[in-house]
Amino acid sequence: MESSRNPRRPVPYDNSLRTAAARATRARVLAAARTSFVERGFAGTTIRHVAQQAEVSQETIYKSFGGKAGLLKAVYDTSLAGDDEDVPLARRPEALAVLDAAGPAEAAAAYARLAQLISERVDPLVRVLLGSRDTDAALAAFARTIDGERRAGSAFWVGHWHAAGWLRADLDVERAADILWAVNSNEPRWLLSDRGWTADEIAAWLAGTIRHTLFR
Repeated sequence: MESSRNPRRPVPYDNSLRTAAARATRARVLAAARTSFVERGFAGTTIRHVAQQAEVSQETIYKSFGGKAGLLKAVYDTSLAGDDEDVPLARRPEALAVLDAAGPAEAAAAYARLAQLISERVDPLVRVLLGSRDTDAALAAFARTIDGERRAGSAFWVGHWHAAGWLRADLDVERAADILWAVNSNEPRWLLSDRGWTADEIAAWLAGTIRHTLFR
């Protein structure tokens, strides 16, 4: 006689603990790698050292990042965004403030604040590493990559301002993007910082430069 009981339903597999553990491991690796890159430079950083500091195997790092160059890019991207969440920079509050600005002056000020925030996150890493780019092919490639990304970001913001009707009439979008890319590059900010300018003073300079060179 067949049992009248209902068959036991399979318990759904809960992957949340595994996912949380993987994210925690990734965070440890990125933190250890950032510290090593800043303190030891690119040449002095090894996967073995990072693995020891993060308490993971070297194989884990290679599988997740592909090697030291991939690890550096992941550290940079995380530093740029402020965390490792899968949220584009343009959708984060500090960037939305630029997109939501009511006029050119507000947009320039919001952009300068965004640039200041990003520089605070990435400068300790980038300034050390780019000092060796002329002697290391991997760092030279890294520099070209992040310069290209900054140029693409400049084009994004300028495209938004162009659509809003704020750009000077004698500037096309490409030229305006080149100007923004140049004034918000690392070197002017570092030069002013070395001269004793505060972060707020540099942000005010950048906002004023954008207003006077790009906007009507």
